[in-house]
Amino acid sequence: MARLPRPRELPLTGAGWSVLAGAGLLLGYQVLTGLAVAGVVLLTLAGVFVSIRPTVSLRRTVTPDRLRVGQPALGRVVVRNLSRWPAPGFGIVDRIAGDELTLAVPGLAAGGWRTVQYPVPTRRRGRLPVGPVTVERTDPLGLLRRAQRHSGEDVLWVHPRVHPMRALPVGSVPDFEGRRTDNAKAGTVTFAALREYVIGDDPRRIHWRSTARTGSLMVREHVDTTEPTTTIVLDTRAGVLAPAAFEHAVEVAASVAAAVGGRPACVHLLGEDAAAVAAAGAVSIADRLAAAVQVQEGDHVRLLDVIERTEAGGALVVVTGGAQPALLARLAAQRRRFSPVVVLVVLDGPQQASPPRRRPGMAVLAAHDGPAMAARWNRMVSGEPG
Repeated sequence: MARLPRPRELPLTGAGWSVLAGAGLLLGYQVLTGLAVAGVVLLTLAGVFVSIRPTVSLRRTVTPDRLRVGQPALGRVVVRNLSRWPAPGFGIVDRIAGDELTLAVPGLAAGGWRTVQYPVPTRRRGRLPVGPVTVERTDPLGLLRRAQRHSGEDVLWVHPRVHPMRALPVGSVPDFEGRRTDNAKAGTVTFAALREYVIGDDPRRIHWRSTARTGSLMVREHVDTTEPTTTIVLDTRAGVLAPAAFEHAVEVAASVAAAVGGRPACVHLLGEDAAAVAAAGAVSIADRLAAAVQVQEGDHVRLLDVIERTEAGGALVVVTGGAQPALLARLAAQRRRFSPVVVLVVLDGPQQASPPRRRPGMAVLAAHDGPAMAARWNRMVSGEPG
């Protein structure tokens, strides 16, 4: 004897369940039996309609797969009818970070194909799973729905916004009022080449052996191979930054990293599982910041530990939240290892942004969002007040 399908296995929509329940009630009354039978007939016809499954293949792409918040992305699904018979119209459902996008596909001729394009929402930062894509058939009355999974999952990396910031002069105090520190690595000046002497060259750089061989004064050409690194530390503690403020902090960190330009930048995210993020496909600082999440850390001990384990030299930029005088005092001690030390405080809600605080080798800037922080940063780098 064939097993009857359990209720949860029936592909009924909400309207379909209503018709089925109504038919069950009406069958108890002889006068309304005709209406009940009509409801059952409608469900039967709907079942026959959705049982006709299109034999199609789907290939979905999203371009670009890496972009910033708000930039346009385009989804494209190529649908091909694999049958020798025409395929009736059906729907395609794609999923972007759990949100469903439903697309209508008209009927396809035998062996025919069609491309369906649609905008992909990029309103929020993150590593967004895309898919799977399913083909859905629904009867004209919307009583039954049957879905077939046709495509796996992809990933869309939505990077944080970047606000224009000027490059920080690494190795000097940004307001030019503090002491100079010697954080350069030893042995950074090295011989590069020999060239002919020109007026103004230091005579001590003359290479006498080459001069004797060539008959012309030759001097040593040296280059400074120092690669000043900007170390950027993003505080991800949920107790320090509310969710909205944290998004601004991620944008600030991304903007500082972009301002470094061609120089080395080292980014640390408190609580980041670097191996897991790399295994998820992250290949750049922007990818890591796209995947950044907050952690349930209490005090600033771990944040300071991350900084202490970072190789000294170059600039230190810490992006954190407000009302942490103890942390600021401990960061001031990092001036012995970094030059300069810049603390960017992202404020939340009604907190007032105090004027920039500058001391020898250190600056503290506060703002409510990325554009305001970028404006204060640029004034600091330029040596302007405020």
